[in-house]
Amino acid sequence: MVLGLMALMMGLVVPSMYGSWHRAKERASLRELMTTMRMARSLAASRHERVRVFLDLETGNYRLEGTSRTGQLSRRLRLGDAHLVWEDRGARQGYIAFYGDGSSSGGHLTLTDLGGNRQVLEVEIITGKVTLIKAKT
Repeated sequence: MVLGLMALMMGLVVPSMYGSWHRAKERASLRELMTTMRMARSLAASRHERVRVFLDLETGNYRLEGTSRTGQLSRRLRLGDAHLVWEDRGARQGYIAFYGDGSSSGGHLTLTDLGGNRQVLEVEIITGKVTLIKAKT
């Protein structure tokens, strides 16, 4: 009887832990992308030159120009609407540029998780500020 109760409890606990683990990985993936964007802004300001973050919306890969810093968004996040400087619109590849004067090319990325929750990563044109906001449904 005790083993039956333990199996039942495990059956209830493990799936919720699995979901929590995936949500934590999604949040970490978003934080890493935001850190890369903010690093690009800082590098541009300190070097007084343009620094770009290249994005491949199909694969979720990104890289910071002039460094070995690369990353990939969680596969559980879908990239939707995006406003970038397009290198290849058909392949959905582009970049957001940050300039030495603190400005940027601006842009946004809409990210949707498997639960349908949408967030928008925005980069302001004048200040280059990078923010993540919950999208209105």
